[in-house]
Amino acid sequence: MIIEDLRLQEGQGIIDFTPEINKELQPIVEQAFAITGMPYAFIAFSGGDVVYLRIKYGPIEKSISGHLSFCVHITLHNGALTINDTLLDERFAGSTMVCGDPGIRFFAGVPLITPKGEGIGALCVMGLKPGFLNSHQQMALELLGNQVVKVLEFKVITKMLEKKQNELMEQKKINDEANIRLRSFFESSTNFQVLLGKHGEIIDFNRTAYNFIRMVHKVKPLRGDQLVKYLEPAFVSTFIRLYNQALDGQRAFVEGSTDYEELGLIWWEATFETARNHQDDIIGVSYLIRNVTERKIKEQKIIAQNASLLKIAHIQAHEFRAPLTSIMGLMGLIKEHDYKAPKEYLQLLEQAVQSLDITIRHIVGNIDDAVNLQ
Repeated sequence: MIIEDLRLQEGQGIIDFTPEINKELQPIVEQAFAITGMPYAFIAFSGGDVVYLRIKYGPIEKSISGHLSFCVHITLHNGALTINDTLLDERFAGSTMVCGDPGIRFFAGVPLITPKGEGIGALCVMGLKPGFLNSHQQMALELLGNQVVKVLEFKVITKMLEKKQNELMEQKKINDEANIRLRSFFESSTNFQVLLGKHGEIIDFNRTAYNFIRMVHKVKPLRGDQLVKYLEPAFVSTFIRLYNQALDGQRAFVEGSTDYEELGLIWWEATFETARNHQDDIIGVSYLIRNVTERKIKEQKIIAQNASLLKIAHIQAHEFRAPLTSIMGLMGLIKEHDYKAPKEYLQLLEQAVQSLDITIRHIVGNIDDAVNLQ
């Protein structure tokens, strides 16, 4: 377990000394008091130049200077420390807590060390007169110090797990919302759309695909079914070829038409897209079909209309020329005879006019057909 990132000074918020954790640490301090028989027992955590007293037994001040406190010395030395008589120890004889109130004469403590050797505080006991701890008391105090670290370690791990759980829940919420949007888009599409696995099996399908299969094949499509059993036999080989192409990472496209008895002739465009997961691994193929029958019908009408217009243009260029030439020639002859043309001229003129009339009617008919194609 790790608590190397632990910084227990007040205000950093990494460890919150809630009533629950205080409740777990308080018995440890009371055991230290009971085992050593000293009037003061506390847990102190190093915070820079200040030591914070979090859990105590006895009337101890809230905080003391880090440079003068016994706890900082314990933390810096990274080892258990016992001072039988503080007045005889030059390191502490000048401390205000020794010379002044409350007049500490005995001190013992063990450091709180993380698994990587970082000192974060100490478990201490103090007395108002010189004293000593036997080996059993010293061992018990060290065991209690280890217990403090374990409690804090458990607190850190629990908090990290809670944070991770909250992050996972938040990510799950984001994913769920994204899935709802994606599913809504998927279901609202009027195109036939199926997600296929790496063996051609149906992973998912939208409502359009479901309704189409129900209508044409009279069965309910199921996830896990092979899609090829719902395809027209003539299209199966093309489907397998393009499906494998998409499975290799290359987009594929094909168009065609199928005559369904109840639905009639349907023109379609099929797209095969490679499907990938979040790690960009290929997981299958997205198969999408668009119904383009209406567009194809319009295209056929345009083609037929253009053919009619070309035919009209041909008539205008050629069939008009012959009767018009005849009429113009006959009118020239009649004019030469001072408009007193013989009967034969008039009969030829009549034939030319009739031929022109037939041509005009033919053109009008073609124009009507072209208009009806729109």
